[in-house]
Amino acid sequence: MDVIQNYLSLLHTLLPSTLTNPLISAITTLYGLTKTLQTHFAPLVTQVITQPDIASVLALLAILWFSLQIFGMLYRSVMFWVKLVWQLVKYCVIIGLSLWIWNRGVDGAVKDAQELVGFWMGEYEKFRGEAKAWKGAEEAQIRMQAKQRAAGGGGFGWR
Repeated sequence: MDVIQNYLSLLHTLLPSTLTNPLISAITTLYGLTKTLQTHFAPLVTQVITQPDIASVLALLAILWFSLQIFGMLYRSVMFWVKLVWQLVKYCVIIGLSLWIWNRGVDGAVKDAQELVGFWMGEYEKFRGEAKAWKGAEEAQIRMQAKQRAAGGGGFGWR
C-alpha cells in the first residue's frame, strides 16, 4: 500500500479530477482499514503461529470445512446428472408410449399390452416352477445328508 500512496500524487496528471478525488478517497479508506485490521489481527496471528497446537486445530478445522464444501458440490453435481437422466428417461417413455398408441390406435395398444402381460406372466410362472423345483431338490439333498449322518453313527470328520 505504501507504493500506491507514493504514486497517488501522479494520479492528478493522468486522470481528470472527477475521477481522481473519489479514487483517492477510496484508496485512503482502504489503506486505513488494512492498517486497522493489521494492528488488531497481528497479535492473533502471532499467537497462532507461536502455539502450534492451536494452529494445527485451526488448520484441521479449515481442511474439514473445505472438504465438506467440496463434497457438497460433488453431491449436487451428481444429483443434477441423476435428475437430468431421470427426466430424459421419463419423457422418452412418455413420448414412446404416445407414439405407440398413435400408430397402433387405442384398441391395438390395449391388445398389445394384454399380449405383453400374458407373455411375462407365463415367464413368471415358468421361473416360479423352476424355483420350486430347485428348492425341493435342495430340501431332498439336505434330508439325504441327514439320513446318511444318522446311519453312519452320527460322527463328524475323518476317523
